[in-house]
Amino acid sequence: MRPFQIKHLVSGGLITNYFCTSRCRHCLYNCGPHWEKHYINRDVAKENFRIVHSLGCRSLHIGGGEPMLRPDALGEMLEVAALSGISIEYVETNSSWFKDIASAVNMLTMLKRKGLRTLLVSISPFHNEYIPFSKVSGTIKACNEAGIHVFPWINDFVKDLTKFNPNETHSIGAFEKIYGKDYLSSVLKRYWIHMGGRALDTFRPVLDQWPYEQILENNQDGCAFELSDTSHFHVDLFSNYIPGLCSGLSIATHDLGKPLSEKKYPVLNTLFRLGVRGIYDLAYQTFKFRPSRSGYINKCDLCTEIRTFLVEKGTLDLAELSPKRFYRDRR
Repeated sequence: MRPFQIKHLVSGGLITNYFCTSRCRHCLYNCGPHWEKHYINRDVAKENFRIVHSLGCRSLHIGGGEPMLRPDALGEMLEVAALSGISIEYVETNSSWFKDIASAVNMLTMLKRKGLRTLLVSISPFHNEYIPFSKVSGTIKACNEAGIHVFPWINDFVKDLTKFNPNETHSIGAFEKIYGKDYLSSVLKRYWIHMGGRALDTFRPVLDQWPYEQILENNQDGCAFELSDTSHFHVDLFSNYIPGLCSGLSIATHDLGKPLSEKKYPVLNTLFRLGVRGIYDLAYQTFKFRPSRSGYINKCDLCTEIRTFLVEKGTLDLAELSPKRFYRDRR
């Protein structure tokens, strides 16, 4: 099989920070208030932009965590992107920072001067567990006044949210009382959610599961397609590239564009060639790993448990399994 390397980048995003005001149940990166308050600095951003540009990608979005928690630092990132020849498609926000229209317009106007053109405003029942809808609608109104385009993600949930007090937060249980016990599973028909990170624990109770033996039997091939997919990649504040949508896996950005060392990236190379079967065998042979549950949603579910196990063992100290906080507080 060909060596694993990332040769060309298509479309992706910059993760400025992992700390967030929310612990959304569907978060791919397990972000939340428990993360250290680290935010990307100018030098790391500049190098990330340089590498991304050199591999053919000319535009990115910016997300987190919640990037708007440090508006001045975000403004600097917008400036650095422009100087690096990278167009910023949009910045993601959960609107937790919103206080009032006047201050929001001031902040957005400042960011517009720095290069902000579009704000992706998150709208979902998961965000509403932490953020009142009045903040979301306030952010949208402020964008309109400041001349910032709004990308609502997604508008379909507005009709659900308007059944509640807009100044309060509401649990998923509250949505189920109004819309039925199948509300959580129905969300998957309305909202694209990748089964990774915190979404695995959230949706496991409402999705079919299979024994790990069947997962291994049905996935004999490697994960070359998933790991090589650059249609929605991310680079982060720690100079890591997250391959595909495989949160918790990292490639040092300076290793992009060349074959990945077997010694430095044993897990990634094993996944690339042999898939989940390969790292299952690795974990069993090294530490006698055994699955903890009777059923798994898919190979990514089992893979995440195996990788979490390897991090908890700690003796391998694999830099490719990072950030470590992703594994240490998945709930």
